[in-house]
Amino acid sequence: MAQNADLIKQAMFEELQKILNPDGDIRRQAEERLAQLKYTEGYGVYLAEITINQNLDLPLRQLASVMLKQYVEDCWAVENEDGQSSNSALLVNNEAKIAIKTILPQGLYDPNSKIRSVVAYSISNIASYDWPNDWQELFDIIVKCLSGNENSVHGAMKVLVEFTLDLDKQIAEVGPMILSEVYRIFAAQDVYSVSTRSYAVEILNSLLRSIITHIDSKQEQSNILNPTLPTFMQKMIEGLTVPNGPHSSFQLKTQIIKVLKYMISDMPKFANQYLAAILPPIWQLLTQMADIYIKIVVNETEENPFVSNSDGDEGDDFTAMILQTFEFLHTIIEMKKYKGAVTNVLTDLIYIVILYMQMTEEQVQSWHDDPEKFVEDEDEQGIDFTIRSTVTDVLLIIGQEYEQKLLPCLSEALSKHIAVADADRNAGNPHWWKVYEASMLAVGSFKDLIVENEGKFDMAQYMNLVKNTMEYQVSPYLLGRCLWIFSRYCDCNMYDQPTLQQVIDITINSMSPEKPTVLKITAARAIYGFCTNLRECNDERKTFLVPKLEQFFECLMPLFNHSQSTVQGLLLETLTAVISYDANVTAAISSKVVSLTIAMFLKYHDDRFILEIVQDILKILSQNPLCLVPLQEKIIPTLVSILNSEGAQTSNMQDIALDVLCTVVKYSRGPLSSIMVESAFPAAVHCVLRTEDHSVMQSGGECLRAFLTVDPEQICGYKNGEGLNYIMQVTTMLLNPMNTEDTAAFIGRLVIIIITKVGNLLGDNVDLLLKAVISKMQLVEALNVIMSLVMIFAHLILVQMDAVLNFLSTVPGPTGEPAMTFVFANWLSRQHMFYGTYERKVSILALCKLFEYGVTTKDERLNSVMIKEPVINPQQGRRTRSAAAKAQQEWVDVPILLKIFKLLVNELSNLKEAKEALERNDQDDSEESDSEGGERGRIDLAAMIMGCADDDSDDDDQQLMNELNQNPIVPSNMQEYLVKFVHSFSQDEHFRVFLEKLDDSEKLVLTDFGISVS
Repeated sequence: MAQNADLIKQAMFEELQKILNPDGDIRRQAEERLAQLKYTEGYGVYLAEITINQNLDLPLRQLASVMLKQYVEDCWAVENEDGQSSNSALLVNNEAKIAIKTILPQGLYDPNSKIRSVVAYSISNIASYDWPNDWQELFDIIVKCLSGNENSVHGAMKVLVEFTLDLDKQIAEVGPMILSEVYRIFAAQDVYSVSTRSYAVEILNSLLRSIITHIDSKQEQSNILNPTLPTFMQKMIEGLTVPNGPHSSFQLKTQIIKVLKYMISDMPKFANQYLAAILPPIWQLLTQMADIYIKIVVNETEENPFVSNSDGDEGDDFTAMILQTFEFLHTIIEMKKYKGAVTNVLTDLIYIVILYMQMTEEQVQSWHDDPEKFVEDEDEQGIDFTIRSTVTDVLLIIGQEYEQKLLPCLSEALSKHIAVADADRNAGNPHWWKVYEASMLAVGSFKDLIVENEGKFDMAQYMNLVKNTMEYQVSPYLLGRCLWIFSRYCDCNMYDQPTLQQVIDITINSMSPEKPTVLKITAARAIYGFCTNLRECNDERKTFLVPKLEQFFECLMPLFNHSQSTVQGLLLETLTAVISYDANVTAAISSKVVSLTIAMFLKYHDDRFILEIVQDILKILSQNPLCLVPLQEKIIPTLVSILNSEGAQTSNMQDIALDVLCTVVKYSRGPLSSIMVESAFPAAVHCVLRTEDHSVMQSGGECLRAFLTVDPEQICGYKNGEGLNYIMQVTTMLLNPMNTEDTAAFIGRLVIIIITKVGNLLGDNVDLLLKAVISKMQLVEALNVIMSLVMIFAHLILVQMDAVLNFLSTVPGPTGEPAMTFVFANWLSRQHMFYGTYERKVSILALCKLFEYGVTTKDERLNSVMIKEPVINPQQGRRTRSAAAKAQQEWVDVPILLKIFKLLVNELSNLKEAKEALERNDQDDSEESDSEGGERGRIDLAAMIMGCADDDSDDDDQQLMNELNQNPIVPSNMQEYLVKFVHSFSQDEHFRVFLEKLDDSEKLVLTDFGISVS
């Protein structure tokens, strides 16, 4: 066996060498051979031995280490419920695993940092599965490495960076030792490198997160942290002021700031005492770096001193440090308890923020060469996390938190910037315009604040400054920003009509063919601003713009021919604003607009962003009676051609074509034109009926629903009733249990429209339709699809209670019991997970009506229904996955009315939580409101729970809601209705029967709403 092992090891060694061969055929053969050797028992062990063997060539060892890393990821897989590895084909036994775990730690002492890093990653990966139970000695190994040389300390640090992220309940055991060791290493600046000390701070960050997350007791947290952390904090704060060199670096300062940010946001009680010591060095760092940033990065007036080598790029580290510093400030600014400290330096803070908002020379050149990137970066769609975008976000947060207090400080900061910029301009500095541009970006960002607090910022004077600035032909970016800010404030009384005339003329001139592309793009942004802001004015300014609209359109058209998708998206948004302004002008240019829109649809049908704007344009045109006919005459033949096509090239566009047709139909007024009924409608039906593409089915269902909504009689009467048959065929197809559940994602809306709009024409088909819904429900698991199906019955309960109960009680379910049991079991078990304003309102109203009916009538058909609920045993404690899998879930039968009542109490609980979230947000000294953005998220949820977050509802939900609200039984305020409903029931003679079945937490909810439970 030993001889066989040696042969395999030698074969692996030879194949690894061949992989390094420049000959592609030799490499390919070696890879195939190694893929076979991977299934031998010693494969991983041999890779580990080769990795740590310093006598071998480094490229060979690095190759082995990377392959070992992958092998570890494959073999130390999460075991399934049967205890088998998910990668059982690989022959790795416990003996091999032990051997690998014995060999690998030696690699932490390796002189090569790349070998150490890969070895450390593999050790961390193994530890996440084996420690502490199957690798008890690991922590002793790490501690020994931490007491070794620079290499072993670095290797151990790399392990701990990953290792501490996965610590949970073990953190109490190993936390004090790790904390003590990383502090020792960080403090020994003459012994360890800056890189190693940076890892020490990174480990501290992970360690603190684990302690705060996994240890609930504040006292236990203090016992771990207090012996070391105060001294550590002091050393880190001092480290922020140490100049770069042998004892500090941008990377180290970044890690320190990252830890301080976490402690201030998530450990405020501990960090508060250090705030006075933290802020001065942070501010000093920010101001000192500003001078370097402006000279080296923004203006490139000095040579770049940053070093780039195998250990990293110092320039990138410099940028990362600035970004992290502003992230720290972002956190401080949002925390109410630190408002006083920030208020004292608000003017200086705004001044420094605007300084960092300036365009860099690299951006100026990059945007000039690539207008696509210009739009991406400036419209915040880019993937680059730049200093300009980050500090702009910080400025917006300052505005949100300090509101009108900001304006005098903004004015003072701008005055300082303008004075410096003017001096630079007079001195011949070609970069003076950048701070002007950044200042205008800041002022434009605070439009609402400035307008609402008239008199606290002299906007008229500032706009006069902007007007004069346009005379300097120094940069297209500056002129573009001037046009942008004029368009932002054009609906305010900041400047007179002659100035408006002048600015619009400059805007049109800026789109001349010879102008730089970036200027034409910013001019298009300005057109968007003029149209969107002046459209709501009710004075001569609105009419003044009307004669300019056709010019705007003609200026935009050539840009479409010389730009790509991102710029074209911006141009389409601008076009949307132009055609929304005046119906008559839009009619005059509609032919060109329709042609352009069709071209954009065909070219970018797979670009969701552009397609959404195309849909907006079609919506505007469809709602304009003067444009509807030319629109339909051009676009319907195109759509019908796609829908009728069976070729691969256009068949993948059919779902999009149906979506576009749906938009045109939805926003058209009835009666529908002959081309819509005679051509588009049958094409849509036949496209859906012959497809196997579930996206086409889904879009087709929505499209047919639009047809029915606009003119149901016209559609159903198509070809003497053939239209109704078409609708039923498609609906039956969407409900076919053999199709995937995705096809029924929106089926609820379609069925509701069919029953409510043309139910009188269906006869027995109504029952067949509802039976198909029940059949579909049997095989559905996705919540959104279940919700869609449930909404059908919820809606019917509100409008046809008796009929739907008769149906559910007489039709058998999947297992022979009445369908009522099956439907309500699916509904009530998921009600607490339902989302969406329409869905929640309808389902809660239906449950209230159903509950009231059941209590009042004692209808045995309903009261006999039992809903299974899982039994929750609070004494079980935490169980492993394998134990949980083996345990049998216990269930109990709950009467349906009790289940409904519990769900209604749960809704009250949601209202209570929402109310508490709002109250907590109003408490300035609340710790919870200081955490980053957490409370804001809860407030949004609260709004949704209360049924007042209608902004997110789409037009379809709003339409269904409007129709429902016409029913006198439907309340407008769901919160008020639900509270009154439960209050009213508490006076009922049956209330005590239900009360006895509630648990303590549910009774507490009732008490909080003033309902007696005694």
